[in-house]
Amino acid sequence: MAWSGGHSDSRSGSAATQVDGADTPILELAETPTAPASDLDDECRADRGDQNSGAGVIAAWNYAYYVRRDAVAARALATPNSSVVPAEQLQPFIDAVPVGTNYCVRTKALSEDVYLVDLSELRPDGVQRITQTVTTEQLDGKWFVDVFN
Repeated sequence: MAWSGGHSDSRSGSAATQVDGADTPILELAETPTAPASDLDDECRADRGDQNSGAGVIAAWNYAYYVRRDAVAARALATPNSSVVPAEQLQPFIDAVPVGTNYCVRTKALSEDVYLVDLSELRPDGVQRITQTVTTEQLDGKWFVDVFN
C-alpha cells in the first residue's frame, strides 16, 4: 500500500490515508478507547469516531468532513460502491462549508446497519439541521458508510 495525502494534527490524532492496489483510499484510524456503540446511540457527538460500528463510522465520516475538511479521508470511510461521490467531486462541497463551522451528529439505529442521522451544522451565520438515513456496511471487520438518503 502506498501512502497518500493523509495528515495528522492535534485535532485528528494519528490518522493516515492509504491507497490500496486499486487506488481506493483507505483511512487508517489509530486505536483509541471509545464508548460502546449502545452508549453513544442518540447522543449528539462530534468525536473522531471509529470503524468498530455503524454509528462509529458515521461519526468518523463527519469528522473527516467537518474537522479534517478532507474528501480523501471521508471517501476512504465509504464502501467502494457507495453513493458517496469520488473525493475530487466531494472536496468542493467540503470547501463550501464556512471555516469555523462546528457540528454534532446524533445517530439512532433503525436496524443493525441503518441509522437515522440528525446532523446539526453550527455555522458562523446560524444553525442548519439535516436529517437523513445512512446505511452502513461491514467489510473485512470494519464498518463503512454506504448510502446517504
